[in-house]
Amino acid sequence: MHARVNIIFGDRDRVEDGVARLEDVDRTAVEVAAGNRGLVTMVDRAAGVIVAVSYWDEPTHSSDAALTRARDSAAAAAGGDLVVEGYEVAFREGAPVADPGAAVRLARMRVDPSQVDAALAFLREALPRLRSRAGFAGAEVLVDRGVGAGLLVTVWATDDDAEGAAAVLERLRDDAARRAGAVFPGTEAYTLVRARVPAAAG
Repeated sequence: MHARVNIIFGDRDRVEDGVARLEDVDRTAVEVAAGNRGLVTMVDRAAGVIVAVSYWDEPTHSSDAALTRARDSAAAAAGGDLVVEGYEVAFREGAPVADPGAAVRLARMRVDPSQVDAALAFLREALPRLRSRAGFAGAEVLVDRGVGAGLLVTVWATDDDAEGAAAVLERLRDDAARRAGAVFPGTEAYTLVRARVPAAAG
């Protein structure tokens, strides 16, 4: 399965317009498209950033002209610029969905392309330790093997739960750096707007 990560860097005063456009109009266009397996939307209202992650049987399915128009219209509604990233869904840990308002933490990963498999093997082994943390709703690892880039996405019931797990996640990232050379240069915080995601992949 493949993921298209659409990031809108918008105007804080218009971010709600962008979210409304995504949910009221563009979600339908995405979900009825051939090959679509789900759509997750999240927002950082303070920064004016919207993230929409769409899931596909094949990466080419997300390039339909109607979907391009939907992405562009959401960016225009939010008064911002659109950046699109493509990944493979490596695997998930825990439930694939959470309630609106859940806390999402998105950590970017960099690793030498020759070490991608080692990094994924470590994360697959390590992520189950998050199950014991209060409020854990699920985790997902996305990867671009060609350039050695990835995303570690964790979902928590509340912001307090996410903050409570921060030290555990930091240790996990430190261990990944030692064992597989994977570095995590930054973590972004979002609030879940809505999620429809298929069964666990990988």
